[in-house]
Amino acid sequence: QGPLALQAPNGATAATTTRSGTVSFAQLAGLTRLWRGVQTILIGCIPAHALYFSSYELVKAATLDQEGNVTTYGSALAGAAAVTGHDIILGPLDTVKQRLQLGHYRGLSHALSTMIANEGAVSLFRSFPVTLATNIPYGMVMVGTNEFCKKQWTSNGDLTLGVTLASSSLAGFVAAASTTPLDRIKTYLQTQQLTPACTVGGAAADHCPVKASGNAVVTGWREAAFRIYETEGAVGFFRGLTPRVLSHTPAVAISWTTYETAKHYLQRIEW
Repeated sequence: QGPLALQAPNGATAATTTRSGTVSFAQLAGLTRLWRGVQTILIGCIPAHALYFSSYELVKAATLDQEGNVTTYGSALAGAAAVTGHDIILGPLDTVKQRLQLGHYRGLSHALSTMIANEGAVSLFRSFPVTLATNIPYGMVMVGTNEFCKKQWTSNGDLTLGVTLASSSLAGFVAAASTTPLDRIKTYLQTQQLTPACTVGGAAADHCPVKASGNAVVTGWREAAFRIYETEGAVGFFRGLTPRVLSHTPAVAISWTTYETAKHYLQRIEW
C-alpha cells in the first residue's frame, strides 16, 4: 500500500485519476515520496501477519462441519478474527504511514513523538473503530471469497499453485472494491488535521485546494461520511478505488500464496 495510496485528503481534487495523481505527486515531491511510510508497515507486518494467520487457522478449525469441511459462516468469522488481530498491531502504524505519505514528518520516530506531543496518544487510535469497521467486512469478504473459490476450483482435493493464485487474486479484488467507501472514511479521519504538504515551499495554490486546522474537527465516521458527501458527492466515497484494487489484488495473492505454499511444505515435514 505504499506507492499506490493516492487518496486525496479531505476532498482535495487536484488529481482525479490514478495516472494523474501519480504524475502530480511525483512532480511536486519527487519519486521517492511514493514509497514514504513503507518502513512503518515493514516494522509491524511480521507480527501482524503472524497473528492474522494464527487467528484465521484457529477460528476456521473451530467452525468446521461434522465432515471436516470449511463452512461459510466459519470462513467469515475466520476472516473477521484475522483482521482484528492484524489491526491491533498495524492500526496505529497505518495512521503514521498515511501522514508520512502526505509528506509530513521526517520519519517514524519523529512522527510518533510529534503526534503524541501535539495531539496525544489518542491520535494514533482515532481511526481505529472505523478501521475495524472497514477491515472486518474486508476480511469476511476476502476470506469467504477465497475459500469458496478454492473449493469450487479444486476437484481432487489437492490445492495447486494456480488455484491459490487465482482464488486469492479474485478475493483481494472483490474485497478491496466493495470496501472502498469505508476505507475513504477511514483515511479522512486519519489525515483531516493536516494541511497538504504541497503547500510547503511555495507550491502553486491550485494544487492544494484544502487547508486543515491543527485540531480535529471530525471525530466520528458518520460526520466524516457526511463531509465527504457534502464536498464531493457520492463519487467521493470511491476516490482511490483504482489504486486500492491495484495494490490489494497482488498483495493478497502474494501473501496467501506464500502462506499456503509454506503451510503445504511444513505439513509434509516429520517433526
